[in-house]
Amino acid sequence: MTSLDGFFDTRPEAPVRIDRWTILILFGTIAALELATALFREINWDEFHFLSLVFEYKRASLSLALQTFHVHLFSWLTLLPTDEIGAIAIARCLMWLLHLATLWFLFKTAESLVSIRGALWATVLYATLSFVMRSATSFRADPIITALLMGALFGLTRDRLPLRLLILSALAVTFAGLISIKAVFYVPTITMVAVLQLVRIHDKVLLRNMVIALAIAVAAFAILFLCHSASLAQVVSQAGNTLTSVYNKQLVDSNLFYGARFLAYSLAVDALQWSVICAGIGLAVARTITNSGAERLRALTILSFALPLLCVIFYRNSFPYFYVFMMAPVAVVGALAADKLGSLSKILGAIPVIFVALAVGHAIPEFQRGQSAQQSLISAVHQLFPDPVPYIAQTGMVASYPHAGFLMSTWGIEEYRDRGEPVLLHAIEKERPLFVIVSGPALSAALEPGTVSIDADEGLLPADIAALKENYVRHWGPIWIAGKQLPATGGSEATFAIHIPGPYSVTADAPVEIDRRLVLPGDVVELAGGTHSYRGGVAALRRGRNLPVPAREPPTAIFTGF
Repeated sequence: MTSLDGFFDTRPEAPVRIDRWTILILFGTIAALELATALFREINWDEFHFLSLVFEYKRASLSLALQTFHVHLFSWLTLLPTDEIGAIAIARCLMWLLHLATLWFLFKTAESLVSIRGALWATVLYATLSFVMRSATSFRADPIITALLMGALFGLTRDRLPLRLLILSALAVTFAGLISIKAVFYVPTITMVAVLQLVRIHDKVLLRNMVIALAIAVAAFAILFLCHSASLAQVVSQAGNTLTSVYNKQLVDSNLFYGARFLAYSLAVDALQWSVICAGIGLAVARTITNSGAERLRALTILSFALPLLCVIFYRNSFPYFYVFMMAPVAVVGALAADKLGSLSKILGAIPVIFVALAVGHAIPEFQRGQSAQQSLISAVHQLFPDPVPYIAQTGMVASYPHAGFLMSTWGIEEYRDRGEPVLLHAIEKERPLFVIVSGPALSAALEPGTVSIDADEGLLPADIAALKENYVRHWGPIWIAGKQLPATGGSEATFAIHIPGPYSVTADAPVEIDRRLVLPGDVVELAGGTHSYRGGVAALRRGRNLPVPAREPPTAIFTGF
């Protein structure tokens, strides 16, 4: 034991009999799998959204202050000579480095509380959880704030707690809170660890230093948040109202165990890891009840690391990526079971090796979910529209282009339907998006009826569905171009409305009349906003000057899940 020596355990620590090469192979395998995942695994829709916020900030159109502080950390991504896929792959490599930092903080924290063997078990246990293997390097807030908060816990569990270390730990929590408000879920653990350290050391100077560090953290949060808000070009959304909305949606109005299906999956697939965690919790509870003094403090400290598990009960977004954040401190509790299980038999002592072997088995199918479909789609968009133009999609998938409408996550759809406003209709009238990417269930149900099955309260409003159908036509796979389908008029004259003015290419089997002028198939006509006349057979209008149709086969699925 490297710190808190003799405080937590009155018995001498059993020697660690783990070959150095075994440790290197275990962690080398984990690191290699995570790096391969970062480079080649399918990109989730919210990773595109995370990147789109960065581009939105650079375009001086970002108006939301909460949970967007990361735009300052990643603004350099907009300067890279690559597309959105390449930018996210590079950002994922940084997430990989942050994940390695998380593993280091986890190891050192567990080592200070239990033993080296327990620390190794805890680190391998966390790293090999199936959801962690999938999402630890994703370009989201979770890997960033997990590294920061585990760094804060690492600082608070040191044997000595000088003021500078307390300030660094407090600032780590500050930055995590600026990036994502879910950092608050670590506060009970951090508070309990700090209080137990005060009880252990029983030093007024330490209490004073903790108060100073807390004051500095609060001041830093306020200053940085105000500076971030001031850097936004548009009027900032009311932070208080936004925070209240988040609180109500994620905690108050959410059903308990909203993510129960993901928890059930993890319990089944990661049964061995969960068994070790449960054993650690059981040992910690037993020692809290049966012991007193230093042993009870030790058990309570370890048990406090299990508090984030309660999030799955009430937190709405307990999705797979959340396990990267939630399970890092929880793994420390599993470390308590390491010495007990490792001393029972050599087979049980080899459990970390089994963890890694199972992780390899879980990782291999994940590599089949590659980025080829997403790369094909992004390349097609850049081919059709070399310069940034507004568009509609489930998320800001083409981050370098302005995204019109709203984020069509499950939460986004719920808020949209609660408001009851035809957001897409208003976007078409004001922002005039030139294309739609049909990539989410709501858009698929609207433009491709029968391809997906969704509940009535999960779809778009009728006014928005009508606006999409009236103003866009399919061009290539999931890409729909601004345009019109004109039915045959049978010799009489009909009218149609244009909401997105500009040049339109005509596709028809024979000449037609538009605004009482003869138009040949393939001609380009300039159409102003408003009502126009039409006479002729079936025809289609597509915004643009005979935009090319990519020769390759279009992708059939853009996002296949978490």
